[in-house]
Amino acid sequence: MDNKQTLIANLYSFSVAAKFLSFTLAAEELCLTQGAVSQRIKKLEQELGFKLFVRLTRKLELTEEGKRILGVLNTSLDTVFSEIEDIRFNELRGELYIGIAPTFAHLWLMPRLASFQSRYPNLNVKIRVKASKLDFQNQPVDLAIYYGDATHADFYHQRLFDETLVPVCTPQYARSLNLNTGDKQLSEACFLHCTESLEFLSPQAEWQTWLKETNRKIDVMSKKYVFNHEELTMLAAKNSMGIAMGRYQLIKPYLDSGELIAPLETVDSGLGYDLICPKGHEVRPRFNAFSLWINEQLRVC
Repeated sequence: MDNKQTLIANLYSFSVAAKFLSFTLAAEELCLTQGAVSQRIKKLEQELGFKLFVRLTRKLELTEEGKRILGVLNTSLDTVFSEIEDIRFNELRGELYIGIAPTFAHLWLMPRLASFQSRYPNLNVKIRVKASKLDFQNQPVDLAIYYGDATHADFYHQRLFDETLVPVCTPQYARSLNLNTGDKQLSEACFLHCTESLEFLSPQAEWQTWLKETNRKIDVMSKKYVFNHEELTMLAAKNSMGIAMGRYQLIKPYLDSGELIAPLETVDSGLGYDLICPKGHEVRPRFNAFSLWINEQLRVC
């Protein structure tokens, strides 16, 4: 390789090492040895004339100069290499990295994902499950699906579907409170709260939305269990531990099976699931392939 090609290769190796703050993990990502990565960084530092990392006993830290270089690379080099890969493989090979909320992944995406695999058998998919939104600059994700209010400044986003809030419990729990004859005993219930993807709101946010929309005044925090995972909340409900505030689009299978019932009113949550990517990336064939597929799935739901 000539000097420019070597510099580009070494800069890319640095960006990967900086992402993991580990030469070992960078080597795994780059399919190189740890020694080869270390040597690339050393040569890059020699050519630049300043240190990029502080090498501590058990970890790496970026120098101030390293942070500045990484800031530029995060917005340029990844795009360059991604674009090269897109052109070379027509976007239907290589890797698609998806960031996604846990329960959406578990209950909605996974039962359908085999059809995407069948359509694009040469496309490798990596899924990162995380309740809070991923940082596209520091996580190499191509697209993400998250629950929120459709506010995504500086990102392309598409609303997949709005969500409805529905209190659910087992038939046995409903009978124990006589909910089938009205909700006079509702205040005696144990309320199950879910905070998944709502870290910016209070734990009782979804129940408070429901109370406001149904014009009720009940203390939903006097007897409570709080979970940061929707599926755990539903598991508690299925074990007759209380009444859970469910997100209808995700928990519909439990209602269809009769494991859970909805003895009370449903209301709009004001939130929904959005497909998100950095602006400009929505025109890439790999993103379009996934977007087209998921919209087809929504039409047959």
